[in-house]
Amino acid sequence: MSTPLDEELRVFEARRADLLGRARGQYALVKGDRVVDTFVSLEDALKHGYAEFGNQPFLVKQVIETDVPLEFASFNVAV
Repeated sequence: MSTPLDEELRVFEARRADLLGRARGQYALVKGDRVVDTFVSLEDALKHGYAEFGNQPFLVKQVIETDVPLEFASFNVAV
């Protein structure tokens, strides 16, 4: 099953080592098959993404060695 950001996730993973060397801890903005840029803050990366791509999907991901899984509880129950 594919998701709208599969390509961006693959590009991020392929470039992670390079990004760690030059932008560790920053936020990478990825659209399609390219890393658009890196930003010091999440807010700056998101602002740039929305300004450039509008309502199209894009990926903003922090440049860290390993991803930290996030778990969210949902109060919605499917019936």
